Amino acid sequence: MIGTDKDGSMDEVKNKAAAQGVSHQLEIPGYLSKNDWKRKSKDFDIFINTTNFDNMPVSVVEAMALGLPVVSTNAGGLPYLINDMIDGMLTNRGDAAGFVAAIERLILEPELASRISDNARLKVEGFDWAVVSSQWRNLISMSSRSLPHRSSAAHTQST
Repeated sequence: MIGTDKDGSMDEVKNKAAAQGVSHQLEIPGYLSKNDWKRKSKDFDIFINTTNFDNMPVSVVEAMALGLPVVSTNAGGLPYLINDMIDGMLTNRGDAAGFVAAIERLILEPELASRISDNARLKVEGFDWAVVSSQWRNLISMSSRSLPHRSSAAHTQST
């Protein structure tokens, strides 16, 4: 588990792992800097997002950018971010068996994992500020051209 523990779930997982005697099999570093997260991501094959509510989680976008195939719940806005089986895999909230099946499928079908990863990375490249700011400038420019303009004479007469 990587990230800040906003809801106590990290401590809950640590406690359950200790009770099960599997703490030594888990790595739960918590918050990592951007550079540490990039280095750490090279050790992973799949990113899982088990949230029950979320809109556009930065962690998922970052994982997509890092080339990790994402398995996530279909909570909140995630279906607007992830196209199931195209640039990620979506499961129903609370469906542990569905999560396991999706993860196993990515492991057993490396070409699927690679295709999803490539598609996800391509998608999030479009979220880069250089791309988005250019799109905003174009939209504003188009909008300002389509608005009716009052002439300065008309403006002077009405004031």
